[in-house]
Amino acid sequence: MSALHLRHQMNTLSKTLRLFLDSIGRRSEYEFYLKKFQSDRSVCFALVIPDTGSVESSGELMTFDLQFLLRLELCPLVLLCGKDAEANAIKLMAHGAYYVIRDLSPQDDPNRWRACLQQCLAREEIPVFCRPELDDSFAVKELAPRLVHRLHVLRNAGMLHDEKEEKIFYYYTRRSQLNLLNPEDKQVVAKAEQWLEHDPQLHISISSPLYLLQEMFTVRGRGSIIRPGSHIHHFDALEKLDIARLLDLIQSAFGKQLKDPEQLKNASDFFIESRYRGAVILESHASGKYLSKFTVGTEARGEGVAQELWEMACEKQERLFWRSRSDNPVNQWYERQASGYYREGKWTVFWKGVEPAQLPEIISYCLNRPSDFLE
Repeated sequence: MSALHLRHQMNTLSKTLRLFLDSIGRRSEYEFYLKKFQSDRSVCFALVIPDTGSVESSGELMTFDLQFLLRLELCPLVLLCGKDAEANAIKLMAHGAYYVIRDLSPQDDPNRWRACLQQCLAREEIPVFCRPELDDSFAVKELAPRLVHRLHVLRNAGMLHDEKEEKIFYYYTRRSQLNLLNPEDKQVVAKAEQWLEHDPQLHISISSPLYLLQEMFTVRGRGSIIRPGSHIHHFDALEKLDIARLLDLIQSAFGKQLKDPEQLKNASDFFIESRYRGAVILESHASGKYLSKFTVGTEARGEGVAQELWEMACEKQERLFWRSRSDNPVNQWYERQASGYYREGKWTVFWKGVEPAQLPEIISYCLNRPSDFLE
């Protein structure tokens, strides 16, 4: 999509769809995801797999959300497999304009699929791939990654929960978390693990049909993301890293140039995602470790990389403190991670595990530390 066309799309969006998107989440978040989705060159925007319960109880709302995606020029494909497939297709069609694809197979040429989906988009019809004779496990493996890189499983039970009924926002298959799941969730996770073995880059989301758009267009989301998990490496010196890639990550994520890249040599710990999609940088201080940089590349936001980096960086840090600009929307998340915080002027100072007697010192340090970036 050209820059001119994208600007036109956003102008149209501001006039006709902005109020509805504003009700979903922050403007900065949904505009970020919209640009990300519209720049993707996949044949299909996303594969949507609803269970029978969600079709029966939320078919009308699901149809509204899917039609909304079409208005954003994002074409989803509803996948219905198994014995209830035909009945579910009929129930969905009672709520809006659907087109049941019957002349294509999962193995067909991507160009044929693209032409079919573009015709559906032009007619504002939601495409449905209805195959009662197929299991959805097989169908997904045939469709991804050839045609699609996003998968949204919709079910009345909504997102995943652990044995204590606590919500699970990110489930990492490489960490063997299966035994911590609510027993009712183990089957859907086992299926997702098979899909990820076939396509490790597949984005898999489990959510309620009530929150499909919130799950798609907000960073926090309203569902569970299932992914293999990142490879995160710990370094104790800048010289052991690919410095050029690290600088590119930092400066592209913050949108600013560092005043003095040599300052990175003061860091004591670097936690780096293996593909340089995220980093946590710590500096030693008499009162603990100062969180100098916490950055995630735009292409990895919303995938759980930030949470993985944070957990690994905090694992062995008894005392940690940092600052953030007071208007930073991430501060809500920081407040949940911190033991306490103090706000003064343009800065909010956070701490975790710091003794009360040390708070004046760390607050003064954070408030008086010069900016690391060229304004």
